[in-house]
Amino acid sequence: MRNDSKILLGLGLGALLPASAALAAETIKIGAPESISGDWAPYTAAHGLRCMAELVNEQGEYKIELDVKDSKSEPQLAIALAQQMLDEKVVAVSGTPASDSLIPIAQLAAGYGAITFSAMNTQVEMFATGLENFVTTAVPDPFNAAATAKVAYDKGARSVVLFVSDAAGTWTRALPGWFGEVFEKLGGKVIGTIEYPGFGITDWSPFISKLKAMNPAPDAIHISSVNPDVGVLIRQLRAAGLKTMVFGSDGFDDVTLASVAGGAANVDGTVFFAAHGYPTPGGALANFQAECAKRGYEINGAFFGLGGDVVKLLVGAAKAAGSTDPKAMLEAIYTKGPFEIVTAPTVSYDNPWHYPIKEVPVMGFKDGKPVLISATVPTDVPHFKK
Repeated sequence: MRNDSKILLGLGLGALLPASAALAAETIKIGAPESISGDWAPYTAAHGLRCMAELVNEQGEYKIELDVKDSKSEPQLAIALAQQMLDEKVVAVSGTPASDSLIPIAQLAAGYGAITFSAMNTQVEMFATGLENFVTTAVPDPFNAAATAKVAYDKGARSVVLFVSDAAGTWTRALPGWFGEVFEKLGGKVIGTIEYPGFGITDWSPFISKLKAMNPAPDAIHISSVNPDVGVLIRQLRAAGLKTMVFGSDGFDDVTLASVAGGAANVDGTVFFAAHGYPTPGGALANFQAECAKRGYEINGAFFGLGGDVVKLLVGAAKAAGSTDPKAMLEAIYTKGPFEIVTAPTVSYDNPWHYPIKEVPVMGFKDGKPVLISATVPTDVPHFKK
């Protein structure tokens, strides 16, 4: 057996089928208005979607017709592209990562009987607005918060200040609050909240002054934001003499974070965040990334794996449903898991919210490089049970 086939088997994709079988393959048509450029580009799932589609097509059991177009991270453009793709009868369609495009796209898709997916959306708005055709492969913000809060308490933090903003809905406001809720259940205390205006901050000194004025100073802060903002915040905290631990969300999962933050000395043992996958050597995500890198794909962290998850999930749903009808596939996703994916061993959706339930890796840093701290399915998650 060739090495390529071994890798495919390691991904749980099965042996390659003869060419004649490919002629009878059922088609799964996927539309992906992805953030290939613009603010959300570092977190795009486009590369992972493309590579997994290529791998599936080589096996021949299913044919993936994947239409990826650049939404430029603009919600209105994403909606317009999604409409075109729905008119072309896609089974599933995505949008930019945030609810401002995904909610209207899901409403459009419902009229076509199609699935709306996001590889990386984590906002509870998508589940709380009554949508019945939405699927994501990234765990929602309450799970992210619960996993990170447990690590914060285990690392010795007993007091925390929450940085909150309305910049990206519940992701920048409610997620830190859920972190605080779980942190206090564990025995810690939220001793303050600091409002910041949004993205693009290059001078955090007014907010750092508020931290320095606290007596005693907090053991930790939590912020759900994006790099370079969080890298600049960490660098300026250290320059101000604060060794405060910094906890964050999936927005920290950027290969440039440590360098923007000022290097290993500023992040090692003090900066932690929940991610969407970790490439354990020999594991499905590591194998997937290695195979795709060999094929020339750009690997943008765990977000690449989330794109692969979407295609694997849709294929698994078609198999479980015995059909490529999107309504049957969606029902299978909601009721017939768990399904094998690449960012975690399995994912399931059989819960009242149809949240994805899977392991959440929490990362730290050693020598300026991300290292795995824990990987668990969080329990006692806020905003979970109806």
